[in-house]
Amino acid sequence: MKRPFIPDGDQAKADFLDNFALKLPIYAAILGVTPAEVTSAANDAAMFNYTMDAHEAFKTHKQNISNYKNALRDGPDSAPGAFPVAPPLAPAPTLVNDGIFTRISNLAVRMKRHPAYKEAMGEDMGIVGDEQVIDIPNMKPVLNYRLDSGRPLIIWKKGPAADVLDIYVDRKDGLGFVFLATDTQPDYLDTFPVPAGVTTAVWDYKAIYRIGDNTVGQFSEPIQVTVTRKTGY
Repeated sequence: MKRPFIPDGDQAKADFLDNFALKLPIYAAILGVTPAEVTSAANDAAMFNYTMDAHEAFKTHKQNISNYKNALRDGPDSAPGAFPVAPPLAPAPTLVNDGIFTRISNLAVRMKRHPAYKEAMGEDMGIVGDEQVIDIPNMKPVLNYRLDSGRPLIIWKKGPAADVLDIYVDRKDGLGFVFLATDTQPDYLDTFPVPAGVTTAVWDYKAIYRIGDNTVGQFSEPIQVTVTRKTGY
């Protein structure tokens, strides 16, 4: 399978937009892309880069203000330094609608469905993800946890090919591990009450990924959680 072609990280996204806006005019007429869409992609790239540069400039300015404030508060009794001046910004480029990468993704899907589309075109525009080999039989979730008002919050990440997790729990009641929940969005909060008459309990959890109707891969290593009774739970 292929990874999504939209990269992670703002700078990588900006670089992707620059290349896409540069290359799109080469293939636009072939793939049924309108001049307005070509202009839109160029405007998207310009506005995203402008906003990135402004964000970086003001991040540095914020740090300069913080340093000035700290010296003003705790520094030696000495002549003041110049107050940090906000960085000047060039005039903003053409404003664009929100959702740049949703817009670009939809355009890429449409181009790939065009009869004249060739993989080499997509590679040149950067809209083809890298090949990703996934060893589904050996996929194995990793569980962590923290307590939320004494209740276990089971922390997990989605797998490269699986967005759903089946979670099992052993409450030390002689039943062993039993199915607890199918979770589609990390993380999972277990609200089962601590048994009456005790203030703490030790529960074990394990989980396995699910794709469609089938569990896949291997069970996670079990984790052990000590839960505590809190007033109101």
